[in-house]
Amino acid sequence: MLNTPQQRWHTLHVPQLLHAFQSSEHGLSDFEAKHRLAKHGPNRLKSKRESWLKRIVEPFTSLFVVVLIVAVVMSIVMNEPLDAIIIGVVLVMNALIFYSQQYSAQKVLRDLRTQEKDAVIVLRNGKSREVPSHDLVPGDIVFLFEGNKVPADGRLLDVSNLQVNESMLTGESLPINKQSDPLPDKLEVFDQTNMVFMGTFVQTGSGRFLVCATGNNTQLGAISNLASSGDHGKTPIERKIDDITKTIVRWVGLAGAAVFALALLRGISISEAVRFSLSLVVSVVPEGLPVTLTIVLLFSARKMAAHKALVKKMSAIETMGAVTLIATDKTGTITQNKLQVVDSFDATGHLNLAGAGSVASQNGILLDPLDAILSKHFGNNKINVVSSLPFDQQLRASGAIIKESGGRHMLYIKGAPEIFLSHMRAHQRYKAEQVLESYTKKGYRTIGFGHLVIDKAESTLQNTHIKRAAFDGFIALADPIRKGIAAAIDEAHTAGIKVVMLTGDHVTTAEEIARQAGLVTAKSQVATSQMLNKPPNKKLMATVLDHVRVFGRVLPKHKFNFLRSVKGREVTAMTGDGVNDIPALVEADAGLAMGSGTDAARDASDIVLLDDNFAAIIEAVRLGRAVIANIRKMLFYLISTSIGEAMTMIGALLLGLPLPVTAVQVLWLNLVTDGFAVLPLGLSEPEKHQMKQAPHKPNAPLLSKLLSTRILIAGLVMSVTTLYIFNLLLPHGYEYAQTAAFISLAVAQWANALNANYEKASWFKTIIRPNFMLFGGILISIILQAVVIFGPLKEVFGVVSIVPADMLLATVLPTLSVLLVVDAHKFVTRGRKSIIKG
Repeated sequence: MLNTPQQRWHTLHVPQLLHAFQSSEHGLSDFEAKHRLAKHGPNRLKSKRESWLKRIVEPFTSLFVVVLIVAVVMSIVMNEPLDAIIIGVVLVMNALIFYSQQYSAQKVLRDLRTQEKDAVIVLRNGKSREVPSHDLVPGDIVFLFEGNKVPADGRLLDVSNLQVNESMLTGESLPINKQSDPLPDKLEVFDQTNMVFMGTFVQTGSGRFLVCATGNNTQLGAISNLASSGDHGKTPIERKIDDITKTIVRWVGLAGAAVFALALLRGISISEAVRFSLSLVVSVVPEGLPVTLTIVLLFSARKMAAHKALVKKMSAIETMGAVTLIATDKTGTITQNKLQVVDSFDATGHLNLAGAGSVASQNGILLDPLDAILSKHFGNNKINVVSSLPFDQQLRASGAIIKESGGRHMLYIKGAPEIFLSHMRAHQRYKAEQVLESYTKKGYRTIGFGHLVIDKAESTLQNTHIKRAAFDGFIALADPIRKGIAAAIDEAHTAGIKVVMLTGDHVTTAEEIARQAGLVTAKSQVATSQMLNKPPNKKLMATVLDHVRVFGRVLPKHKFNFLRSVKGREVTAMTGDGVNDIPALVEADAGLAMGSGTDAARDASDIVLLDDNFAAIIEAVRLGRAVIANIRKMLFYLISTSIGEAMTMIGALLLGLPLPVTAVQVLWLNLVTDGFAVLPLGLSEPEKHQMKQAPHKPNAPLLSKLLSTRILIAGLVMSVTTLYIFNLLLPHGYEYAQTAAFISLAVAQWANALNANYEKASWFKTIIRPNFMLFGGILISIILQAVVIFGPLKEVFGVVSIVPADMLLATVLPTLSVLLVVDAHKFVTRGRKSIIKG
């Protein structure tokens, strides 16, 4: 069985094909079908599954998490079990959140697949019966009818006016006329018109085919396997966070080395110097960052889900915030993917189009999706149809015979507009041609109608019928744009994001839709896909994108070439729904699959748009920009406080002072003071200015020079004020001064959290427009700090009671210093854009 290579199935005559698959005109027996199902497996697409070990290890592979794992090991070596336990708990929480998010995304995708279970009619033991599509096996004979989804790859045995929409594989929007005769060898797969392929749709007609391949052995399965096995690499935002992590590791290492050297100069023993240096390194690493980032992304993913965008890859949220170019399809994303009657031309004056557009069978079942649209529009579906005349490829028309009151038979004809024009009188043809031209310019799909009285019911449509028919007029159909799409595209433009439409439609249709959507204002902004035929040319595409916003007659390879051409210059998001879109989805920085698309496209994507709406993309960009802004806020807060702590230690050693705070106290500040303040910063609501400025350049660092300078200034102020208070109170005793320094660092960090809440505005705006989560986080930190300073944990942290005046000094001076100095920096730099662009 199956000795014939797949590429030769189209060359065989039917008897040869049946012999090759050990089948017959009666189909397979139940016993043989069961045997083959056990051999070949269910007719389902199966993505390549990652090993359980890889899925377990994945949340521990980021550079920052590796740093924390090293910190755990160092804490154990230094006999600091509390430090090791706390950081270990952070790592476990981070992993559990990651596993939870992956499970949720996969569950939704499984639900989407469950909805696609179809039943098909198959010939078994010489009788037709209905079976689940996943039970099909090679050698089965399957019946196809209008509206069916093709359940497997197969060779057609016989057809009746069969047209199949293969756009999900080829990107070609026009249906393919199918036939059953053998074809020459060495034809490309999609030139094999006697074959049908899994996942495509029967648009008109009927037929039977022999199943040749099922599941992952189909064309759809082959591309799905390729997508599942690909290594998509890191996103731009992941690379930037890795760069920041490397910088943190580098500076923390230098700080540890500096502290070790200074400790030796101060006469401290080598073993104690090593212990203290390692303690400092562990303490100043912002260990709360990974779990906080994960929680922020998790909550953002839930927000996106509420706006019909299912996040599969968490980093895609950040990538959407960095997007500079959105490449989008037309059908279903910008338009509703629902043909509607938008205009009509009545040549008779008595609306005879209503009768022609309401063709139904004797049983009230509409025979053609187009008839269903027309019937719904005209609201007349109770016409007595005697017989329906199928679409004739040569005549490019179909018809229906209706028995009217009085007993006469009326033949209504619908077809290509041009078939009626050649038989009209000159004055009538001139008017009709004008109307048809105007419809064509608007990108409408136009259907012509005519009618004639016949003596009796007939079974086929003849050319003489068309010649004799009285012309009734035209009906224009179009796929209307989605509600609110123009506003969404305008918002994208306001945010500095280029929007480019890549569509397989004709240029005139693409231009009209693009005008309605606000994508273009001039014909020069629309181009064909000809320039995308050649290999990627980055310089040419950079010039083209200065004015072109729409490409028509686009094929899958054109989408891929386009995205490859802009790679590195732009951060791209690409929408797609079919297998043909997978190369482009993978090539884009953020692949956005349609919820109504194929399994393979969804598997290859980073985000699934459950309602296929462009507006969901803009909402994802809005939330993504807020996430990136909030990440900058968190990094500003965490790094500046870590710098403040490290500089306090190093400054004390340089000035010949005792150590102002212990490593345990620093770890407490990181886990409690930082922990409760940094998460509210990460969950801050989007700010209006974020969607009114251009995105940062793809190669720009996450932390600009301006923001890095602000971080250093904030850290320096915290260090200077803490050292000043420590040195001032040192005559009262070492533990007394150390307690004041401990309090000083804590309140400085709380003040710094207020600074971080707005990138450009003063901390005072937090009072006018309060961040209640941040206030709540700071309040919890204050309560916990009070428990340490005044409660039973005093001895554990080595603190003592201090007088109210010194307590006031340790709280007011650091607070005012940090708030006023950072505000001054914001005021001086407020007019610059370098917070974002660097």
